Amino acid sequence: MDILHLDIKSMMLMCVFIGVLISGGLAALLRDRYVCPGMPFWVCGFFLFTVGVFFAVGRAFTPLWVSVFFGNLFSFLGTNLLWLGLLKYNNKMKRYHFLVMGLSLLTAISLLFMLSAGVPEKNRAELISIVFNVQSLLCVREALRDREQYESGRLMFAFTCMLATIGSCLRFLTYQMEQSYSLLNTNISNLLLIFNAIIVFLGLSFSIMLITSQWLQQKLAAFAAYDALTGVYNRYGLSEQTAVLFGSKNKAAFSNCSVAMIDIDFFKKTNDSYGHFVGDLVLKAVAATLRQNIRHQDILARYGGEEFIVVLPDTSKAAALAWAERVRELVSMEPVLVNQHAITITLSIGLVDLSEEKHVSLDDAIREADIALYQAKERGRNRVCWFDNAASLLMYTANYNGGVTSVTDR
Repeated sequence: MDILHLDIKSMMLMCVFIGVLISGGLAALLRDRYVCPGMPFWVCGFFLFTVGVFFAVGRAFTPLWVSVFFGNLFSFLGTNLLWLGLLKYNNKMKRYHFLVMGLSLLTAISLLFMLSAGVPEKNRAELISIVFNVQSLLCVREALRDREQYESGRLMFAFTCMLATIGSCLRFLTYQMEQSYSLLNTNISNLLLIFNAIIVFLGLSFSIMLITSQWLQQKLAAFAAYDALTGVYNRYGLSEQTAVLFGSKNKAAFSNCSVAMIDIDFFKKTNDSYGHFVGDLVLKAVAATLRQNIRHQDILARYGGEEFIVVLPDTSKAAALAWAERVRELVSMEPVLVNQHAITITLSIGLVDLSEEKHVSLDDAIREADIALYQAKERGRNRVCWFDNAASLLMYTANYNGGVTSVTDR
């Protein structure tokens, strides 16, 4: 059967039916609390675009001006909301971006005036194609902006919009071959219109579902790897981040590498005296100070209750000691203020220098740093100790301005 003999009105009604199903399916996702930013805009956008197609085919049984004005207005607004959803997802939305919806209203009013002035339908269709192409290219730009490598959903969104733009451009060219154009006539131009509508409905709906799925996967990965209270890595995140470093058999991989175990002194007493809310504030304050005083290649993690681990690659023993002492002093000089009470925080820090180890793992490094931390606690807290297994006897020597102690053990 010749495809040109298909009924355009039936195909447009089919697009309306597809749009209703997709809009309903996406709206159902909004009931889930874990939906990505932009989803409300995308759901509304699909719904308005579907209403626009309905009004477009409705010119068969309603006044022409109703179809021209409302059909194009709702279609423009639907495309605007798809773009605004991308802006929301990228956290780039500003109030002035909503002005594009006012421009869509002005365009719909202009089409209404063109209709009343007797402008041929082909010329109105050319204006509509130009407006849709501009909106589609804006969506392509926003879908690709700052896209991460794993975000194939956004890439699919941009690809779908590009296909729709190409189809619209081809449709624009076919106007020139038409002696007289009408939206409900069966011709190449309108078949391209149906093709574009199907591309928008199916391609973008799959893209949005993929975007939502990938966003949720990233959230779950973040929940698994980060401590919810302090925002630093948890034990799982620490293991993942150090897997390459400690999984290497090459000694150069951890040459000049140090590991620090940090414990907040008298933390239980703080919780008992002021409550767990204040204890949480103390943990956040210490984590913030540590985060502000590490390099981008350093790894900071909350290891347990009030304990933190910091892995310092390419850091000599002297540099690690200087860093630990600086952090200890900074924390002690910045009390946490709660209800006009200044709570002084001190840290005990255990360090281990991995460059001297023949065989090392993360567990071994933490075990040795914990030995040094224990000795820092035993010797009065608020000090730095380092672990050294070069000697055969257990020895402690005060050094480094009275704040640093060496722990030597085989």
